[in-house]
Amino acid sequence: MNRPPRVLLLARGHGFGHAARDLRIVKAMRRLRPDVEIEVMASGSAAVYLDLYGEAFADMGIGDHEDMSPAAGRRIWELLDRYDPFDLVIADEVVWALAFCATRWRRRAILLTDWFYSELGAPESDPILDQAGEILLLDFSAAHPGPVGFTTPVQAFGPVVEDFGVGRDAARAGLGVAASDTVAVLTVGGMTAMVDNTAIARLTVRTWLDHAPPGHRLFVLAEPFCPVPAERAGDVVWAGFTAEPEKYYAAADLVVTNANGTVTSDLVWNRIPVLAMTHPAVSYPESFALRVKAMSEAGMTVHAEATVSPAELWRLMNQAMRNDCRPDPAFEWATGEQVARHLLARLDYMLAKSDPAP
Repeated sequence: MNRPPRVLLLARGHGFGHAARDLRIVKAMRRLRPDVEIEVMASGSAAVYLDLYGEAFADMGIGDHEDMSPAAGRRIWELLDRYDPFDLVIADEVVWALAFCATRWRRRAILLTDWFYSELGAPESDPILDQAGEILLLDFSAAHPGPVGFTTPVQAFGPVVEDFGVGRDAARAGLGVAASDTVAVLTVGGMTAMVDNTAIARLTVRTWLDHAPPGHRLFVLAEPFCPVPAERAGDVVWAGFTAEPEKYYAAADLVVTNANGTVTSDLVWNRIPVLAMTHPAVSYPESFALRVKAMSEAGMTVHAEATVSPAELWRLMNQAMRNDCRPDPAFEWATGEQVARHLLARLDYMLAKSDPAP
């Protein structure tokens, strides 16, 4: 081959979680194989995330709430038709790319996912996934007992986690927080307007204002969404979306999350106490509920519904602060490098398969 190998990764939005794991994988692939050209496409909040981190990408121009629609599928086909075939295509839940690669480019894309159609109550759509050459399950296999309606091989790698790289003391110094201060962080990812995220965020702030003593600080990784009394302005800090969330997490006595988000696994991996919240108004795949349940039962998180009273939430927040949070070795855990090595081996296989014999 006279040209460098070419890889395309398509990152779905629908929050920051897909882009976060994809960026870890892409960085590891580049570090391991600088000779490989890697291009990234992103949609919705994945584009927001990658822009925040200075990663070059092509914006698919697809919103978070339309990325599973037929219109999104037509847009994906239109975009990919502008390119010559890549040596390897990696689709992070961009399922529309599977059929394109199989029919137009005559090669199978690798699918990264943490759900299957059968877990969404649509088992009749599972055969769509047979258009992938391989499925990498970036989740705990315990959350996916099956059955499934496809035959494509699945490898369960587990959530793609990463060490935060900053200690508690350094993080607190960077935020101007004393070692003895009580600090919590609220994060609900890139889709703050979703019903469950809104409910979680508002209840958490209300609970903090009602029950946290003055001087205890709550850092909110979102733009302001509710008023705070002037006398408590220093106790609720609107940090906004940041490219350094790890600094806030490492400094925290507690992080409040949407339990369905991937950041929960990151926090557990780094042994940061987590209050993982859900809300019944929003439906997720069955596997998400199984993951939330498994993590709570294993003691990795404390779980709360966003329908409880502020007094009950305050009790659960204090319970979570005392929780000895640590990753359970009975569950799968992956790093960006582990996934990258697997993908690069797949790339080399595809290159060897396509090169004519000398």
